[in-house]
Amino acid sequence: MNQPMSKKERFRAAIAGEEVDHIPVSVWLHLASEHLPGVEAARLHLAYYRAYDWDYLKVMHDYRFPLPGGLAELRTERELEMLEPVGLQAENFKQQLELYAALLPELSDEVALIETLFDPLQTLVRACGVSVRHVIFGHPEADHQALEAVTQSLVTYIEELKRRGVGGLFYSINGAVQPAAGGFPDAIWKEFVDPYNRRILNAAQGMLRIAHVHGFDLAIERVLDYPVEAWSWSHYNSAPTLAEMRKLSGACLFGGINEVEMAHQTEGELAVDMANAVKEAGPRKLVLGPGCTVPPDTAYHLLRAARQTAREIQC
Repeated sequence: MNQPMSKKERFRAAIAGEEVDHIPVSVWLHLASEHLPGVEAARLHLAYYRAYDWDYLKVMHDYRFPLPGGLAELRTERELEMLEPVGLQAENFKQQLELYAALLPELSDEVALIETLFDPLQTLVRACGVSVRHVIFGHPEADHQALEAVTQSLVTYIEELKRRGVGGLFYSINGAVQPAAGGFPDAIWKEFVDPYNRRILNAAQGMLRIAHVHGFDLAIERVLDYPVEAWSWSHYNSAPTLAEMRKLSGACLFGGINEVEMAHQTEGELAVDMANAVKEAGPRKLVLGPGCTVPPDTAYHLLRAARQTAREIQC
């Protein structure tokens, strides 16, 4: 390939399985931005992107879903029943949309922006703690009302993202883990997680949908028929391998960087991981990135090395 591709051309070609001048790469980490207004969070994202010249930008969504009536926890059936759908003026959505209002004019013509969202149950866990699961599973009727409220809110938000031109969704799925390893039993998964995942992903049709299957000891068969264009998971720390996933799905694969080890690696070790992933998965329908967020104190030289290695790998 004689002419270098633009970042958006490179990313789109990689997703589609077409030839690329080099495999696109990005690394993401939490920017501790929940305490900041959206415009300041946008400034952090822009500075991080510019510092490393990433090929795509996963936008972190660290604002928490609001709980009703000033609650800090959901401890009872009655408190679950208080949850209602929230609109775009809810503080979490308002601040994230202000982030995009600042970020899109700067970057929309240059690089793919990918929004991060969590499944409805995990959205509640992030809002008030993992103990909410016990309340939810003990009160199924109230739980479905609460999950419905979160799902409707997320669907409304996704529709607004599409209207504004945000083209990608990184959708984090929790609970698709083997029950023996602490994942949800099949009955819990089928009732409280799977139906809501499908609604979110269907609402995001038209976006690039990247399903991030979170955790180790995955029960990947639970999600293989989801309507997505790409998969992300911690393939260095959990089955399936990249090669195994190639046989299970024709979608694009994200991987190549071990998020558990990266912060402790040498540049050479990181480069070997990335090169081996390309050999295993093949250079088509592959995007380089970590299996989950890397630690926020990951060294500058390692992040720069990831970017340089991607440019040098033969594809």
